[in-house]
Amino acid sequence: MKKTLIAMAAVAAAGVASAQVSITGAVAFSLQNTALAADTVLDMSDADINFSASEDLGGGMKVSAATSISNEALRGNGTTANNTTISISGDFGTLAYLNVLSGQSKLSSGASLEDDMSDAMGGYSTVNVLDYTLPAFIPNASVTLEWAADDSSNMAFTGSSPGVVVNWSAGALSAYVEFATSGTSAWDIRPSYDFGVAKVSGRSTSTGKREMAITMPMGAATVGYQYAKAADGTDGKAQAIAATYAMSKRTSVTYSYGTGTYAAGTTTGSGLNNYRLQLKHAF
Repeated sequence: MKKTLIAMAAVAAAGVASAQVSITGAVAFSLQNTALAADTVLDMSDADINFSASEDLGGGMKVSAATSISNEALRGNGTTANNTTISISGDFGTLAYLNVLSGQSKLSSGASLEDDMSDAMGGYSTVNVLDYTLPAFIPNASVTLEWAADDSSNMAFTGSSPGVVVNWSAGALSAYVEFATSGTSAWDIRPSYDFGVAKVSGRSTSTGKREMAITMPMGAATVGYQYAKAADGTDGKAQAIAATYAMSKRTSVTYSYGTGTYAAGTTTGSGLNNYRLQLKHAF
């Protein structure tokens, strides 16, 4: 359940402005192993606190900001600020600047693992992104121009020319399409269809990355499967299964298992075989 703090302030000669701050997060406890340590351990696997704020500037304009604090395994590990964003929106569209932790895997089966699909595909990196989302002009779609920091190991689109991101949805069918505007023929396509009994998603990129994810809701439970392959020229390839039972709206138990191989240079280990039984509470 989201805790919300609402502050009202009178601004001289400018009427009344309102600001809203939201605090959310989650803490998880796990029985797990890792790819590099086969022994089963008890661990506080994840702890996250997320802050978001927005303010109505008047005249149809709004500013929003968000950041998160992550601490893996709590004691003995450092606290990290992740996924900080600020944006301003209005009739002109939305302009946003983001500093985000980006994994190579873009789909999910609901699996939560110490060594996951992104690790198999090449790992994680922090990227800086400037986004401009145009005012809506295509039915059921949004169009974003994206300038990414120069990090060729993680982002396909660098330099002064933006990439174009199109998000489209119509009923059960949706698609994410990303492509370069100059200098490279890079592209990334992610279609998804919700059949009701199961949601199926796929991904294909110009560099040879391939992913597929299936999730199936079963009352209070959800089961999932994911396949992931790294870019051509690397040997990263993995599969994961997950089963989650919702004990309440905020508390869940998840069993995840992943197996496969790492992309070259990702880790000192070669095999990605690990599991996690996790109790998670969100607030």
